[in-house]
Amino acid sequence: MTSVARVGSEIALVARTAELARLDAVWREAVGGSAAAVLLPGEAGVGKTRLVGEVAGIAERTGGVVLIGHCVGLGDAAPPYLPVVEVLEQMRDIDASLVADAPALATLVARGGTGRTSEQLQVFDSFFSALTTLAERAPVLLVIEDLHWADASTRDLLTFLLARVSGEALAVVLTYRSDEMHRRHPLRPMLLEIARMRRVERLDLEPFSEADAREFARAVAARDELVPRDVEVEQIAARSGGNAFFVEELLAAPGSRLAGPLADVLLGRIEQLDPDAQRLVRVASVAGQRRVRRATLLAVTEFDEDRLELALRECLARYVLVLGEDDTVEFRHALLREAVYADLLPGERTRTHAAFVRLLQERRYPGWRGAQAHHATQSGDLPTALTSHIGAAQEAEDVAATADVLAHLEQALALWDAVPDAAEVTGTDEFTLMIRAADAAVAAGRTERCTAFLRSALRLADAGGDPIARAGVRRRLAKVRYAEDDWAEGRRIIGEAWELVRDQPPSGERAWVLSTLAFGGPSAQHRSWVTEAVSDARQAGAGDAEADALISLSYLLLHEGQEKEAMAVLDQARARAAQVRAYEVELRAHFNLTVGEFERGNLALAVEHARRGLARARQEGLVWATYGRELVWLAIQVFYAAGAWDEAEELASPPGEQAPDWLSAVIGCSAALLAAGRGRWEEADARLARARTCGISDEEVLKIAAYATAELGLWRHRPHEVVADLESLVERSLAEHAVSAATGHHGPPLHLLRIGALGIAAAADAAAQSRSHHHDDAAQDAVAAGERFAAVVARTEQEGAPRGATLGPEGKAWLARAEAESARLRGQAALGAWARVIAAFDYGDVYQQAVVRWRYAEALLTEQRTAPTQEVEHGEGARERACSELLQALQVAQELGAAPLKAELESLARRHRLSVPGVRLASTDLLTPRERSVLELVAQGLTNKAIGAQLYISEKTVSVHLTRVMAKLGAHSRTDAVARALSQGLIEGF
Repeated sequence: MTSVARVGSEIALVARTAELARLDAVWREAVGGSAAAVLLPGEAGVGKTRLVGEVAGIAERTGGVVLIGHCVGLGDAAPPYLPVVEVLEQMRDIDASLVADAPALATLVARGGTGRTSEQLQVFDSFFSALTTLAERAPVLLVIEDLHWADASTRDLLTFLLARVSGEALAVVLTYRSDEMHRRHPLRPMLLEIARMRRVERLDLEPFSEADAREFARAVAARDELVPRDVEVEQIAARSGGNAFFVEELLAAPGSRLAGPLADVLLGRIEQLDPDAQRLVRVASVAGQRRVRRATLLAVTEFDEDRLELALRECLARYVLVLGEDDTVEFRHALLREAVYADLLPGERTRTHAAFVRLLQERRYPGWRGAQAHHATQSGDLPTALTSHIGAAQEAEDVAATADVLAHLEQALALWDAVPDAAEVTGTDEFTLMIRAADAAVAAGRTERCTAFLRSALRLADAGGDPIARAGVRRRLAKVRYAEDDWAEGRRIIGEAWELVRDQPPSGERAWVLSTLAFGGPSAQHRSWVTEAVSDARQAGAGDAEADALISLSYLLLHEGQEKEAMAVLDQARARAAQVRAYEVELRAHFNLTVGEFERGNLALAVEHARRGLARARQEGLVWATYGRELVWLAIQVFYAAGAWDEAEELASPPGEQAPDWLSAVIGCSAALLAAGRGRWEEADARLARARTCGISDEEVLKIAAYATAELGLWRHRPHEVVADLESLVERSLAEHAVSAATGHHGPPLHLLRIGALGIAAAADAAAQSRSHHHDDAAQDAVAAGERFAAVVARTEQEGAPRGATLGPEGKAWLARAEAESARLRGQAALGAWARVIAAFDYGDVYQQAVVRWRYAEALLTEQRTAPTQEVEHGEGARERACSELLQALQVAQELGAAPLKAELESLARRHRLSVPGVRLASTDLLTPRERSVLELVAQGLTNKAIGAQLYISEKTVSVHLTRVMAKLGAHSRTDAVARALSQGLIEGF
């Protein structure tokens, strides 16, 4: 069990009753087996650590295990996973097997987060597994302090952890400085993401009020045996701004100028130390970490053991430093370290940083290159800083910390011109470094940074004159433009690259250019380019270019109708890319394999390829790279269609750095679609609203937003809104198609088949609603809208260009759905049409098939009223067949958690008195025959006067019957009474 040093615990906690009570409640929830997390922001010095210490004390006293990790203020030089390693070391002390039995964690601890450990996902999963294993023995309180200094990899891991906790005896507290959260702070995207998680709450720690600050000042004074005058307490409380640490420092700095700047107050205690102790504190402040090894202090100060011991003892006695674990010391507060560091003389600061550079070079602690880069920069040793940043980039790459790779390479490029003979010093050149940085930017999903690096590299390449280098930069630029859907610019740039290498002998770069040249469309010319690309790559032994060209070849084979051959070539490309570690190409192959099997209707295979591709992206830290992010949104669609909704929902709330805006919008709309299907309508609204704020007009975003809008509106019984929204989208899509058609692009996008079918369905619902209220004009308008949607479907079928030679199973299924919905629009049962739709969706889209089974059952029951003895299939009667369809759909709805569909299925069963397991039928004795007759006529839209005339009773008597019906059903209106009676099966649907 890990104990926590709680500075200031000698006095009672002041003015934090509510915050402590909430944290105590969170801890008790965790003890009860319900994991929870708390974000604890507050300005520096406000008392976050003090409050966490109190909670840690509660946890220890109640038999819990406390684990604490600290982030450090090294900026981009911070080694990946540093606080995680600290926590793992504590876990190892509790039970060595927790770490030793997980190779990913054991290697991470042994190497301090640097060097090649294992795939990122393995580290994440292993850490989560170790925590849950420990939590099975005793409740765990995990605290990560100073999250504002966390490296990108640590942020990814924590987001992963918080997204997965559920029933564990685990409480997580994350502290960070709220006053550090400027607009571009790298922690902000993570905070926005995890704040939406169900088990995460935010508890802001505000400064004391002046009254509380006075109480706190008096308590500290009593502890330190000080007797300040009341006026001094008033001044301290006012000047502190409610900051607990400032209160303590103002009281503990006799003789300091209270009116002076804060640094004077913070340094007042330091000035009371003897020279050796001051030297020790100054050295510790330069370390850049809150915790510093005692051996490090010994080496840099050049003290002997006795001298260090005396200096350290005084620092501890004066509350400047406190002892940490594993023979480390730390500043009592980070602000104190910062004040000491700021007070160093320039020469002293430079010399001390230089001493750390030499020490790190000698001892090579875990993460030493990143730390050395920081110290070398601060000491003015720019050549060492440059080489260290390049080395740190490699270390980060070895542990798939892609954001750190990019950060270090950016720093290296910033230093390049300042270092004489930089190429000789580093053993590389600026052009190569720029290309590495561009590739790292792609891997991190920062295409705008990639473009900037490539533009600079282009100037260098063109100045050098090497056609291969010039073509290589242009090839990369073209791929970025393609990824950004700027096809015209991409074609122009790759055309320039081709002119540079057209007459060159076969080479890897020539093969890359040819493969990229083949993007964009099937033709004999494209086939020629791809064939030549494969040949060049094989002659040059360029496996990455060969794999890329094979993927382009598979696309052409698809358009020629050779689907099996195309899939075989794609798998060959995937294997070749994996063999030569061309990870981005490998992901492109996984993406195309997933798309290919999805469009062929092989959902099980598509799911398998998506899972494998995502695993590879995570292993290599390429989740936000071009084809990593493409795989994310594609996998969500594949999992959704295959009924793996939990997996889809997990992807729609991804861990790690916030995705680029385009992907944020796509997965936000996908999350809205899932939330709508599961009946979480407020969440769906919020997700769609957030996606719209991105201002993205990408076709993929708009299409998924349309699906989500339709799903949400139809289950809410707002068909008129759905019709208007989808008509607007179709109009926009067709207008854009008219523009693109003029430039030679293909026909209308095939997703208009689905949107059109959904539009017809919404129009059919709207028409039925209008008819039930005898609004004939509105019903005619709805039918007209449905017919317009049907025309869009017909046009898309005729003019749209499928990815392969023919329309795939999904497209055919939505065509069948459009036909059946068109019949429903006209008030026809169309049993054969609905049966064909069920068969069309049998390729694996379980949810859509369940929705269609509901409509088919509804049509069967409607038809049964007019032909009660009709046999519909295999000699079955309509009711028997409807019951069978309902049962199958209900099973799917229950498995998916599709609450709205489940409710509609149960309501249909009750309305028609079908005996379906799990559906309780209401007693028809609840209403008298007369009350039932009155309510059925109300359901048909008749007024009280018309009902009275039909039943030969007075209008007043009708009103009395309705009042009794509403009282029995607990309804607040006539419409509500009808809805409740229909859902309970007390009257039949019409």
